Amino acid sequence: MSQLARFLRPAWLLLATLSAAPAAAQSEADVAEALRQALAVVPGPVGELPAQVRRFYEAVNYAPVWTDAAGGRSAARAGHRLLQNAAAYGLPPTELAAGLGSLLDSLATGAPAARLRTRVEVETRLTGALLRFTSQLRRGQLNPATLQPASCAPDSVFDPVFWLLSVRSCPDFTRQLLAAQPRSRSYVRLLGAWQRLQRTDSAAARRLAWPVAANLERLRWEPAADSFALVVNVPAYTLQAVRGARVVRTFRVVVGGPSTPTPELYSRLRFFETSPQWKVPRSIATREMLPRLRRNPGYLADNNYQLYDRAGKVVNPQRVDWKSVTAETFPYTIRQAATSDNALGNVVFRFPNPHDIFLHDTPSRKLFAQPRRALSHGCIRVENPLQLAVFLLRRDYADQPRLAQRNVQRMWDSVYGGYSKYFPLRYPASIIVRYLTCHADDGPTLRQLPDVYGRDAELIAALQGPAPELPSATAAE
Repeated sequence: MSQLARFLRPAWLLLATLSAAPAAAQSEADVAEALRQALAVVPGPVGELPAQVRRFYEAVNYAPVWTDAAGGRSAARAGHRLLQNAAAYGLPPTELAAGLGSLLDSLATGAPAARLRTRVEVETRLTGALLRFTSQLRRGQLNPATLQPASCAPDSVFDPVFWLLSVRSCPDFTRQLLAAQPRSRSYVRLLGAWQRLQRTDSAAARRLAWPVAANLERLRWEPAADSFALVVNVPAYTLQAVRGARVVRTFRVVVGGPSTPTPELYSRLRFFETSPQWKVPRSIATREMLPRLRRNPGYLADNNYQLYDRAGKVVNPQRVDWKSVTAETFPYTIRQAATSDNALGNVVFRFPNPHDIFLHDTPSRKLFAQPRRALSHGCIRVENPLQLAVFLLRRDYADQPRLAQRNVQRMWDSVYGGYSKYFPLRYPASIIVRYLTCHADDGPTLRQLPDVYGRDAELIAALQGPAPELPSATAAE
């Protein structure tokens, strides 16, 4: 028995006690009372499925939603069809839906007590199955925090109970329930590519089933899409400026290597800085620079770095006994002055995140010609980053082109003058750093990318069960 079925089993066991109901046809009030009694014994914390089913019926005072005296309502049939076609959305079937069709067909037959039991079972099963289906459509099947140390988390604002309550009586029930899905360009295109696989019964289509399902899961973890976002896909080595359903700019990027991976994250870019000074991360200072300083104390001066003690005072590296300094006792901060040759280049785009990841320029521009660009310590190096800065300034002042041009000129003055300047954005840009190894962003063709960090196998194993079936020709319609 699946976890879902086990959650609702106490309610179904109670159905046996309903055989003592009067022989006359029960009213809707009788069904409501039977539901109240059945759900009173359902256990579970507030966030789990049994409590969600109970909360759903509490909101309607336990009135039956999917059935009436004549049998199953149209929404019940539509909901059952959706559950049967879960594979059309890259989702597994649920045991709660097993046998629901026969139960719906039997609602209009049999003795009154049997019909009452059947109605209560249909109501609880269908509600539980649709709540789980709706939640998986929007938020995915898994909690990503259990798979990787990333700041991504399913949309905590979305409430499947509220959603199902709001669409239960809609004439276009199927379309309204499916509107719970993510609306991002990437999700819509990948789902479309997945559904087009139904037309091909081939080894290639079967091979792609799990990778596509895994990447649909990743896209469901993302928060609701804004109308404009800067989207980095690590395996594609690209940053795209996405407005609605259109990609308006594309930039090559260098991302973290396998030992220092770039994490998936979601944030907002509120400013950028030109001619930035670089504060060397402690991990780089101790792991890479300390061995060089032991060999050559002049390394810092040769590369335009300065050394500071804990009080913020400049220290002469030639006077430090570097052989006595260890990675654990390293008491200094290293900074690189603002020049086009420093590690951040001419511009840096910072945004809040727990990993201290940011976008920046780089003097190592030859790296962008390489096909595989997982080469950084985790931060994201952008090709032509000043073009990105100009794009953001013009977007920010689209209604004031003269002011936009003035800010662009200030940006160039800062770059050529070698002095640092901050440029706050009137309209912050959403930042999405994702990890998609399958996508259809470039057109109708499904494209597979290298699994740079080897994450697919873990995710696919966590999704469990048999590989998602290809949907039937009618399932995706």
